[in-house]
Amino acid sequence: MDSLFSSRFWKKLPLTSATSKHQLISYLSLLHARNYAPSTLSALLVAINRFLLNLSEPRRMAVGDNFANTSASDVDSFIESAKSKRLSPSTINITLSSLKEFFDFLREAGQMQLQPVIRRRHRLFVPSALPKPMPESDIVQLFKVIDSIRDRLIFLLMLRCGLRVSEVCHLTWSDVDFHAATIRINNSKGQVDRIVYIAPDLEKSLRSWQTRCSSTQYLFPSRKVESASLTRGDLGWLMNKYLRLADIQLHYSPHCLRHSFATQLLNAGVSLEVLKELMGHRSIQMTLRYTKLYESTKRQQYDEAMTRIEKRQSNLGGA
Repeated sequence: MDSLFSSRFWKKLPLTSATSKHQLISYLSLLHARNYAPSTLSALLVAINRFLLNLSEPRRMAVGDNFANTSASDVDSFIESAKSKRLSPSTINITLSSLKEFFDFLREAGQMQLQPVIRRRHRLFVPSALPKPMPESDIVQLFKVIDSIRDRLIFLLMLRCGLRVSEVCHLTWSDVDFHAATIRINNSKGQVDRIVYIAPDLEKSLRSWQTRCSSTQYLFPSRKVESASLTRGDLGWLMNKYLRLADIQLHYSPHCLRHSFATQLLNAGVSLEVLKELMGHRSIQMTLRYTKLYESTKRQQYDEAMTRIEKRQSNLGGA
């Protein structure tokens, strides 16, 4: 918790009174006591900061003085400002969900009477988007231009293990078990722990990087902040750098490599149940999103099934 409160997110929050700071610290302390992951607490601070910065100056001062001053009109203003800045509907909805839970906490504590986030009024419609894997040709082109051992390992961890960006950032050497050829992911999204497996090319990259960076806690320590790891922003910057070097015109985020991992495994015949565990999904419904993408597996299974059916119904085709 101490490290969270000293983070750059906390320092940038435009809070104007001891009251608002106490409200937020109390809520974060509650979440911490309930074993919420540090990344979840950081995400809350980001959401609060995003909300405040999208209010007019007078309302920012009022809400920053006491979060109980937040009204439904403030939420309306936040949405309009965020949309004008081209924030995605999903980002806005995630922010609203974080705010709603925080305001529920204040109401239960008797500090707030009305919930300012009203679902029917403030929830934005978000089209159901398919995951965006990278085509294999773009993946090959991308890795051709990565000449850094560290950076190649960063992206291999997403492509071979399906790790999220935050999971890669926070990996420690104690999470890696070379003997069992596994990596343990703790306190992941949704509080799901899991074990992922180390492919041969990934092991080679891991051992090569270990000879250069085994004395640090994190696999990928920050070069700017002592005792810290690389950040999501750092990995996004690296991805954009290598996309430019590879002359890949389409934009891909690092997370697209995780989508590629899932799609490639499904195309290779891995079951949805196994993929769910490897991806760290809490629900099979999350994994089912990928079933619309693994076309080669669907076609193969269709052809095999139809061959068996046709043998049983061999006379239906006529002469």
